[in-house]
Amino acid sequence: MPTVAATLNAPGGSAPVFQVLTDPDFLAATIPGVISMQNLSPTKAIWKVEVKQGLIRRELTFDVEHIATPSEKVTFSAVAKEVRIDGSMQLQPQDASHTRVELHLTYEGQGPLRYIINNLVAKSMQQYPAEFEAKLAARLSGASPTG
Repeated sequence: MPTVAATLNAPGGSAPVFQVLTDPDFLAATIPGVISMQNLSPTKAIWKVEVKQGLIRRELTFDVEHIATPSEKVTFSAVAKEVRIDGSMQLQPQDASHTRVELHLTYEGQGPLRYIINNLVAKSMQQYPAEFEAKLAARLSGASPTG
């Protein structure tokens, strides 16, 4: 199963970082290709995601759920007919103004288009950790993210 792993540095104590990481709107805004999101509850949503590579374009509908262990860890799963993405974000407070976030994602295409979907998802995930860290820092500082 392909994975993405990174250690990110967040400007802020663990409580505000945890609050941002459990915000479904923030989580959707960090996923490449999200074109719409519908919140079903504080922990469940439906994301419509467009993945594309060259002339290949595919719209995927994900059922998303996240589970939080207060102040420590956020896990989530995003399941579509064609692919499943599972992730976790483990918080490690460094001091009052910095929190380390261990990000880990796995994804796996399913069905007859499995290899094509894995390739499309892999392309969109290459820059994901750096973009996620920039969006997290911008949200915590109240600035607009770049890119």
